[in-house]
Parts: sequence; structure tokens; C-alpha cells
Amino acid sequence: MNMSMAARIKKVRELSGRRQAEVAALLNITQQAYCGLEQSADNAKLETLRRFCRVMEIDIAYLVSNTLPVSEETLKNYARKDYSEIVSGCEEARKQLEVFRGMLS
Repeated sequence: MNMSMAARIKKVRELSGRRQAEVAALLNITQQAYCGLEQSADNAKLETLRRFCRVMEIDIAYLVSNTLPVSEETLKNYARKDYSEIVSGCEEARKQLEVFRGMLS
């Protein structure tokens, strides 16, 4: 089941152990505005999402992913990686698989 953007934002905050008021202050918005972000982020501005990611020290690709669940494990292993680093790792794995397949032929 895919999480909504609002649910992902809330879960990232909760896993970081921060309160809404703290994150709101770091984003330089009111707690009420931040609460609204956690309730419905559908109309959130890209810049707001980028600021949230900077504050939470996560990559935006992790936040907007619709295939990677937000959990302690994924936050630890994937959230702080640069998306290009992940893509590069996938490309390298694909090349190695091609070499291996060539050896079996």
C-alpha cells in the first residue's frame, strides 16, 4: 500500500523523534502550517518539500518514492543517500549481471 505524501512526512518526523513544533520552527513556518502539511501535502510547494528534506537530512527522492516504505530500516539505509548514488549502484549491478551471463554462455 502506497503512503500519501502527508503520511510519509509525518512518519519521517516521527522516526526522527522530533515534534511538530520543532520541525515547524526549523522550516520557519507556524506549527499550524506544518500540521496542515502532515494532514494534506498534495498541494505542497516543491520548495517546502525540499526545505523539509534539508531539515530532516533526507534525499527528496526518498520522500517522494511510491515504492519505498518509510520505516526505520529504509530511513537508515536509503533516505540520506543521493538518488544518483542509488542509480549508479543499480547500473553497476546490471553491468556485473551482464558479465556473469556472458560467462555462462
